[in-house]
Amino acid sequence: MRRLIAGMVLLGNFAVNAEPVFEVGGLMVDQTLSPVGHLFYEQLVDAYGLDISAATPTITVRERPDTFAGNVIWIEVDDNVVYEDRVGTRFSGVEEKAQAARAQLEAYLLQHKQTLKELERY
Repeated sequence: MRRLIAGMVLLGNFAVNAEPVFEVGGLMVDQTLSPVGHLFYEQLVDAYGLDISAATPTITVRERPDTFAGNVIWIEVDDNVVYEDRVGTRFSGVEEKAQAARAQLEAYLLQHKQTLKELERY
């Protein structure tokens, strides 16, 4: 009996920790809901100038509906929120918000990369 269950290999009555076979990185995930959110994501991706590779953390763009003040949109990098703002229901101003988000995202990724380099030295 040999099955992989949540990172554990069961061999008979014994469980042995299994190392992951591969690691996925460098993903940009669109979890927006509205047309305005999708436009924000497209503007962010189109203007995104950094090289996305397997070494880049996973970037997720999320959106939550808010009927009173427009939807809330935020960007997470490996579950850390690096940008959050409200987007209205109209398309005006979305490009500027995407540019601001990109600048904040690039600054975060640069800092993240430098931190990893410093940790590798130790």
